Amino acid sequence: MSLISATLALAGAASTAPPRNVDGTLTVRDGRGVVQVRARGSIIGQLGKGTLTVTETPDLRATIIVRGAERARYPSATVSVFSGTNIRFRIAHNRRLTVRLNGKRVNFSAVGRGDGWMDGLGDPAAGIFFDGSYSLNGAAYQSLPDVRTAFVLILPGSAAGG
Repeated sequence: MSLISATLALAGAASTAPPRNVDGTLTVRDGRGVVQVRARGSIIGQLGKGTLTVTETPDLRATIIVRGAERARYPSATVSVFSGTNIRFRIAHNRRLTVRLNGKRVNFSAVGRGDGWMDGLGDPAAGIFFDGSYSLNGAAYQSLPDVRTAFVLILPGSAAGG
């Protein structure tokens, strides 16, 4: 009987384990600073004032929809730069791409696998006490870091893939 119980317990534990290569999440609310995400997946959001830079793979198959940008530049075939106020965007690709948001009132959600970094512009000496908040891979929201901080966008406990 104990062999059957042990087998059932192992089967139950295996079914509750997270699947491999599960997408991670990153959400930024009312951010002030720079966030760069290099991932395979999707990102949707709004930039109150600043610059959105998208670098895609050479196959140029990414879905990039940007509304409200006052200026758009294309420094190369794979780089698009949008700037202005009240920029709304939706970006998706099944290959790795890089999205950099630099500005104020940064609000977005990203789902995918990859990595990146963030650097909030909080500076109590300059009177900037709140530089936004973020939630990474389902964790509780916390203040954007005041120094450049790397992150990994993948569900904790799953195998790394990107």
